[in-house]
This record gives sequence, C-alpha cells and structure tokens, in this order.
Amino acid sequence: MRVNAMAMTLLVSLTVVQSAYAQDTAITGQPFMRAALTVMTFDYFATRCKQGRGFVAADSAKIEAWQTANGVNQIRLRMRDLDRYPSQKRQINQAFAQITEKVTSQNSNIDACTVALSISKLPDSQFATVSPQLLAPTSSPPKKPHRSAQRSVSAPVSVTSAPDAKIAAQIDSFGFNSRPKIGIGGFVTIDIYPVVLFRNGDALTNVEGLSFKGGLEAYKRVKPGNWTRWRRQGGELQLAQKGGWKALSFRTTYPKLPDNFKLNGLFRSLSGTGTVAIGGSQSLAVWQDYRFSADGRVVRGNGAGGSAEAGDTAIATSNIAPNRRGRYRVQGLTLHITYDDGSSESRILITDPKDPKSAIWLDGVSYVRRKR
Repeated sequence: MRVNAMAMTLLVSLTVVQSAYAQDTAITGQPFMRAALTVMTFDYFATRCKQGRGFVAADSAKIEAWQTANGVNQIRLRMRDLDRYPSQKRQINQAFAQITEKVTSQNSNIDACTVALSISKLPDSQFATVSPQLLAPTSSPPKKPHRSAQRSVSAPVSVTSAPDAKIAAQIDSFGFNSRPKIGIGGFVTIDIYPVVLFRNGDALTNVEGLSFKGGLEAYKRVKPGNWTRWRRQGGELQLAQKGGWKALSFRTTYPKLPDNFKLNGLFRSLSGTGTVAIGGSQSLAVWQDYRFSADGRVVRGNGAGGSAEAGDTAIATSNIAPNRRGRYRVQGLTLHITYDDGSSESRILITDPKDPKSAIWLDGVSYVRRKR
C-alpha cells in the first residue's frame, strides 16, 4: 500500500515487541501498540494546530467523524493501562519522540493542522477496519476523553517559535563559506553555506541553530561543533578552525539585506521520514513553500503526502492546505509578511543579495528555488 505513513514511520522498531505479557495482549500486542503510537502522534500535531490557526470547520468535522468511527477516545482511555507495562510504554514513547523530532527539526515552520488531518486519513488509522478487535467494548467510554486521561497520553507540546528581535539584534553580519562534500555518485563537490557572525565574536556554521526550540545558548550546549569564533585580521574575515585561523572563502559579508530588497520565484523546503532506508516501504514527505513576486506579493503553501507498499497493492495519499496570500517586505535581516486575512509572521532571512536565485534560509531552514 502507498499511504501517508506519518504515524507508522518507525513501526519497524515496534516489531521487536515480545509476547512476555501474553496475559494482556490487547494492550501489549502490536495492533494496540501501533494504534497508540498513531493516536499519540495525531494528538501532538492536533494540539499544535489548535494553539495556532486551528482546524477549519470542514477539517474539524472530518476529524470528529474519524475519531467517532474508529474509537479513538476509547483507545486514549485504554492507553492509561500502559503504565503497568513500562517496557512497552518506553518503546512507544521513544518511537513517538523520534517521529516528531525528525519531522519538526527538519522543518520548524511545519503546518501542524495539515499533518494532523493527514494522519487521520491513513489507512492504518482506520482502526475499525484494520484492527476491529481494539474497539471491542470493555467499558462505556465517554464521548470525549476525561481531561486526566488526555494528559496521560499526550506528550508535552513544545511549539517552536520564530527567532525574535533579540536574536536579530545579536547578529553582526552574515557571510558564506565553502567546504568539500560527497555528491551524487560519490563525486566530491563544493558546498557553499552561510555563516552567521555575532557581535560577541561567536560564529554559527549551521544556521538551523537560529530556529532551535531551546534558543541559541541551548543549541550551543547541544551542538558545540557548529560554533566557532571569528575575527577580522589583515583586511580579511577569519574563522577559528583546527590548525588555526582560516579566511572565509568569500570575502564579502552583509550586515543586512539592501533596502527595498525583493525576492522573486518559488522557494520550497522539503522534509520527511520513513522506513525505506532500512528496507521498509513507508515514507512521509512534508513541504512548505513561498512564492515571492517582485511587486511585494507572496503566496505560502504547504502539504504532506506519503506512500507505502504491501505485496502487489499500492496506495498514495496527500493533503494540501489552502494557500495563504499576502504582502512581504524585508527590513534588515527580517522578512515581514502580512497576510490578507490579517495574520502576520516574521522570519530571519539569509540569502546572497547578489544572487538570491538558488536558495534562501528562513529562521535557519533552507528553501531551495524551484521552477514550479
């Protein structure tokens, strides 16, 4: 089957679940374990959605119908019994953490509403069809889960916020450096990447750190190898590297982008996860894009899609959120967008102002120029 396999991404890790607790296979068996992981992942993104723009009425109705038809609230209540089986609960929590961390770390601006709705459409999320035994009446669950039960199965939600003005104020300038890397086919190519130079002498060599949910200091503790020091010496800008100070490959740095700077074209960020690399057949792709026009207009889009296979059967699903339209302006190193619905967003923008045709970085996330 080709399916949107978000909640199933790491189910391979659950195949090691043993039958040591055969006295309660309904809870510790693989069907319930998979259903629990799916519900946990859905709840995570649904909560993030509600903290943001929220579901539109039509999508909310679809989700409610899915939960009712598939006993989702009943599954949530039964998940409390996992406390009696710490090994199984730990496996689910680890798989859940890996799924959410992989997707959100690769794309901090992910549209949680789109992902949540996509999860509810998974063929394997239709528990009434694929695992009807899970819905066997063990009690009379309420129509909505008790608040304490909801807290017990929903992981703490940490919403990544865009870097604020305080971070922008700490930036002295940005430049570009180069390094060798192995490209397609094993050939050595040159990778050109941005470097953020801070006023205190720190240099960030992986701009994704700008959007790290714990902040710059936390990112420095977690990823110390992505930080170094910089200085200006003898008319050139240098970075501290192994073996001493070395000049940046490109001499020009930019304290800000030019006044009235404009972008033009479609820029897309793509992230995903799956089991293909380890011999599986499930995958998920999540994308966001911005289509900028030189007249100051912008259209933002996003979506999610996935696939999986089983035998000779193949299914593919996708979910695309409605586009949001608005106007943008660039001030210093900040991209400001005001949408036609009155909402707005601000992102730290890094790009080569002389050649913004290949890629841009928004809050440290790379958006590559696409033809369409």
